[in-house]
Amino acid sequence: MIVMDVKLKHIYGFDDFHISFTYPRKLSVSLIGSEALEGRERFRYKKAVILMGSNATGKTSLGRTLLKIFSSIKDANEAILRELYSGRKPAEFQIDFVNEGFTLHRFCGIIDNENINIKYFTAEIDEMDSYEMTVQKLIDRSDEISGNFKLLRKSVGDLDFRFAYPEIESSLRVANVKKTSLLKTLRAVIGTLDPTLSDVSIAKDLKDSFVIRRRGQEIIIQEGKLLNREVLSSGTTEGIDVAVFLASMLSDKRCFYYCDEHFSYIQSDIEKRIFSLMVGRLKANEQLIFTTHNSDMLELNLPKHTFAFLRKEVDDGEYKVYATFASEILKRNTDSVRCALENDVFGSLPDDSLLDELEVTE
Repeated sequence: MIVMDVKLKHIYGFDDFHISFTYPRKLSVSLIGSEALEGRERFRYKKAVILMGSNATGKTSLGRTLLKIFSSIKDANEAILRELYSGRKPAEFQIDFVNEGFTLHRFCGIIDNENINIKYFTAEIDEMDSYEMTVQKLIDRSDEISGNFKLLRKSVGDLDFRFAYPEIESSLRVANVKKTSLLKTLRAVIGTLDPTLSDVSIAKDLKDSFVIRRRGQEIIIQEGKLLNREVLSSGTTEGIDVAVFLASMLSDKRCFYYCDEHFSYIQSDIEKRIFSLMVGRLKANEQLIFTTHNSDMLELNLPKHTFAFLRKEVDDGEYKVYATFASEILKRNTDSVRCALENDVFGSLPDDSLLDELEVTE
């Protein structure tokens, strides 16, 4: 599953937001590998995106919005979209994505106090088509689904996605993850973060459960619930979530991944290493959005269109969020993304002028 374009209006903190995940020119060499729809080399998409921005710029809100839109289709439940409406102004969204085969889907919605009005468009992706060419061929299929989410789900096909962040999903999704892969990943990640927790095994008497042992203590992951959480450090707890997320990337499904600030308590070098492992596990027609505050991530040798920055500005009395990719500003191979960030070229650094008042001595 691949997301190509997102527009949001009056949803959470997004009053008029747009982000595009396509790029215009094929790269001769990229450590990410092919960033095009398999079988359609001109239909290019950003396979891995590192999303940065100061607090309250919408990194988590973007993930939450995408999750609700995807879930409404997967569960054939329009009521999930109701949660996007804040009661202030009608909530509007538009998302272009590719799921199965060579079809571009566009799903739009307007949600107000009384109604949820949706529209649905599709276009076939021909062999020489780019995303921009395909958009020009979109055909309105709204009458065919008549607002029926079961018909929408049938048209789109089964969506596979995984989001990782406690505020988005409250439990670990382990049911569909291969136990052997998860066991290996848990041992590697947790053992790296806390060597005293290297003894990890599959529980014999509990369904979909794992036991982590340390000095007579047992920490149990049972059907996605982490028990005895209080005996673990914050970094190790995050590490367990990361291990489940990483193990899920070994599945055979073509999935969309959103990993939101899961490394707040984990050392910078470990975050970079695990992100590299995630990118290495991305398969054809998969996509990863990875949000972080860690500027060390900008040192990774990745295409400049991998790095996106969110900034919030006041416009006509409203706080609007804008997305800028490093590739839109930095055109030379020698340009440093980290240096550009430190000089606030992307306008994404927080305004700390209010803190100046605290430096005044009485």
